[in-house]
Amino acid sequence: MAVLEIALIIGTSQTSIYLSGSGVVLKEPTVVAFSDDRRRLRAVGREAVEMLGKTPEHTVIVSPVSEGVIADPGAAGVLVSEFVRRVIPDRYIFKPRIRAVVGLPMGLDEEERRMYENVCFRAGINEISFVENIMLTAVGVEMPVDEPTASMVVNIGGGISEIAVVSLCGIVDGCGVTIGGNMMDNAVIDSFIGKYNLRIGTNTARRLKHDIGSLYSNDSSSAEVKGVDVRTKRPVSETAYAADLQSVLEPYYERICDAAENIINGLKPELAGDVYRTGICLAGGGSQVTGLPELFSERLHLPVYLAEEPEYAAILGAGKLLSDAALRRELIG
Repeated sequence: MAVLEIALIIGTSQTSIYLSGSGVVLKEPTVVAFSDDRRRLRAVGREAVEMLGKTPEHTVIVSPVSEGVIADPGAAGVLVSEFVRRVIPDRYIFKPRIRAVVGLPMGLDEEERRMYENVCFRAGINEISFVENIMLTAVGVEMPVDEPTASMVVNIGGGISEIAVVSLCGIVDGCGVTIGGNMMDNAVIDSFIGKYNLRIGTNTARRLKHDIGSLYSNDSSSAEVKGVDVRTKRPVSETAYAADLQSVLEPYYERICDAAENIINGLKPELAGDVYRTGICLAGGGSQVTGLPELFSERLHLPVYLAEEPEYAAILGAGKLLSDAALRRELIG
């Protein structure tokens, strides 16, 4: 039987698939739309997101992953099954045997690992190698994870931020902080209600973060925002400024920075010396706000840099393991 090798990461906001020999072939929102009391699948990914706020009463939109961990295994299984089906190349007349490297959040117990396993099996994946997402991120940004040198990485995702110091194919110390892009989106939405009496949607909040999100106090960027006046219920527009975003976002990033500092302070001197020499790599979709490396560097007094492709770091790392069997064996123990 033909074998197809893939890498899979089921994130809070995005699900990504890497196909051996092709690279990243899918990156779509981790969202599912059902109708008829969840008996019929309406849409997954981008199509489901486009339905947000526009669905009839009998249609429900589900986000099966919460704070980095699968919360709705049934919906997750449907979503992954559909995504895997989409990426199988047309050259296969019969369904191939699928072998996958699958990313996991840090600190899962055996029951939670089995849940991920069942979701993958339901999607038609036959062989699974689990590796923690933060380690995949370290591989993806080309850290020397198999060497006796400590490297530190911070991955800010949609539902959780993971922080780790890695060395010799293992995590020396690390933690997960339940702060991510989704929480920040909600905070931006609430802030516009409070400041402008303007209700905006999640997609608008994300666009604002991308366009004018900044942690620089002197950033004068602005953007027009359309929404609904909460008093009159009428459509209105306002001008939003980078300072509006800074006041909302900075406290969340400072809490992530505090968690990173706690880990550094607990390291043995030799490991801490490595981190102060090599610095911290920031990755994940939530790491792309302007000024974040400078905020971390100023607070922690060490070099901090942004990954070249921060949103793709973890899935690219998983993809590398498909072609490096020796490293894959070391990482899965």
